Amino acid sequence: MKKFLATMLSTTILCSAMAACGNQSTTPDTDDTAQSSSSSTSTNAKGTIAVVTKTMNNPFHVTYGEAIKQAGEAAGYEVLVSGPDAETDVDKQISLIETYIEQGVSAIVTSACSSTAIVDVIEQADAKGIPVFLVDSGADGGPYVTFIGTDNYAGGQLAGEWVGENVDSGKCVILDGNSGNDATTKRVKGFSEVITDKYPKIEIVASDYANCEISKAMEVTENFLAAYPDLKVIFCANDNMAIGAGQAVAAAGLRDQIKICGFDGQPDAAQAIIDGEIDATIAQKPATMGKMVVDAIEKYEAGETVDKEVDTGCDVVTKDNAKTYLNWQ
Repeated sequence: MKKFLATMLSTTILCSAMAACGNQSTTPDTDDTAQSSSSSTSTNAKGTIAVVTKTMNNPFHVTYGEAIKQAGEAAGYEVLVSGPDAETDVDKQISLIETYIEQGVSAIVTSACSSTAIVDVIEQADAKGIPVFLVDSGADGGPYVTFIGTDNYAGGQLAGEWVGENVDSGKCVILDGNSGNDATTKRVKGFSEVITDKYPKIEIVASDYANCEISKAMEVTENFLAAYPDLKVIFCANDNMAIGAGQAVAAAGLRDQIKICGFDGQPDAAQAIIDGEIDATIAQKPATMGKMVVDAIEKYEAGETVDKEVDTGCDVVTKDNAKTYLNWQ
C-alpha cells in the first residue's frame, strides 16, 4: 500500500493516565492544529499515526493513546494523540479526524463517540487511501480495517452474573454512557439481558445517561435514590460513573444497602473497591489494546491479513483481586 508521510502537528496532546475525570485537559483547536502543522515536515520513516480518543478527560482513553504512542514510536512512526474534552462532543471528534484526513496521515486510530456519526469519516479516510483502525468502541459500518477491544456485550453479561451472584433480590438501576456510545450500549444490553433472563428477583426499574462523568453520575444517582429509597443495585457502564455513584450513595448513608458495579477496571476504581466505596468493576485492557493496534497497523502495511474483530478480554475485579488492577493492564 502506498504510504503517506504526514506533516507534524505543533502540539501533541497527551494527558497522564492517572488524571482523574475532572482534571483540566487541553485539547487542540482543530483550525489551529491544521494551520500550525502545515509548516513542519515529519522525518519518521514509516509515516504518521493519528490517534483520536473518545476524550482526553478519562484515564482509560488516555492509557490506550499513550500505549499506541509508545509502541508506534518504537516501531518507527510519528504518533499524534488528541481528543475532545467530553465523550458527548461528537462534532469535535469528527472535526479532529477530518483534519488528519486533510493532512494525509498514514493511519487513523479512533474510539468512536458515536457509532453512527463515525461512519462518514471512515468513508472519507478510505477515499483518501487512509486506513482506519477502531479501538474500544466500534462503528455501525464503513470500511474500517479492524476493531480491537473488549467484547462489550460479553462484559455486560459478566457484570450481570456478578450482580446475580451477589444480590438476592431487589431494585436495580443503570447508569448508561451517552446516546450513540457503542461500547456502553452493548454493556447495558448484555447486563440487562442476563438480569432479566436469569435473575427475576432483581428488577431493573430505571436507566439514565450519566455521560461517563463523575459529577453527572452523582446527580443521576441522587435522583434515583430519591425515587427508589429501597434500591439494592447500581450498574454503571463505566468506572467514572461508578465512582460518582459511590460518592452519592455514601453521602446518603446507604453504602451498606446498595451494591455498585462499574466497568473499565481503571486504577482509581480498583482503589475505590479496596476502600469500600464501590464493590466491583469489569476490567478492560487498554494498554494491551494500544499495543495490538500498532501490531495491526504494521501487518496491514505489510499486506498481511488483519482480523476484522479482536477481543482483548475482560475480568471481574473485586476486593479479592483489586490490588492487581492498581495499574492498567
